[in-house]
Amino acid sequence: MSRRFCGRHDETTVERGQLVLVSGALVVVALFALVLVQAQLGYAVADADPVVADVAAATDDAVEAATADVAGRYSWAARSTGVADFRTELDPSLTRIERAHIGSGGVALSTNDSVAAGWALRNCPESAYRDFGQCVADDGVVVQERAGETTIVAVAIDVRIGTPHSETDVTIVAQPE
Repeated sequence: MSRRFCGRHDETTVERGQLVLVSGALVVVALFALVLVQAQLGYAVADADPVVADVAAATDDAVEAATADVAGRYSWAARSTGVADFRTELDPSLTRIERAHIGSGGVALSTNDSVAAGWALRNCPESAYRDFGQCVADDGVVVQERAGETTIVAVAIDVRIGTPHSETDVTIVAQPE
């Protein structure tokens, strides 16, 4: 097999080919490193999310159940008593949620009055076709006057999840249906 050299043109073609080959190898190495890092980080995130999701779902269920126990039982004038009764129903459920997650490191739940007050200002249900009163935050619970009765609208709950390797703080605003 014979090869014809036409001077300098063939040398630049060979150099250009080598440069393309080296560039391609660098791209493959970089992509492999990115895939490896994504796989490691994806595993760590996937490991932490189920606890937060489980606690949020259990908290929503607890708020729903506690709301059903006090719905329609208190006038607007007796809203403080209604909130206290709601908390009496909710607190044992929150304690059960905390105890259920002891094996995963620990979960602490507490209501957050400042978040509830902010939520009440920004998200209080109202429209021209509704005759609702203003929302009021009381001990982390948002209540609203509806037809002269106290209605639980939302509950702001701080969730702290601790493991030997990390700590996660999340605030959940649970709204009963």
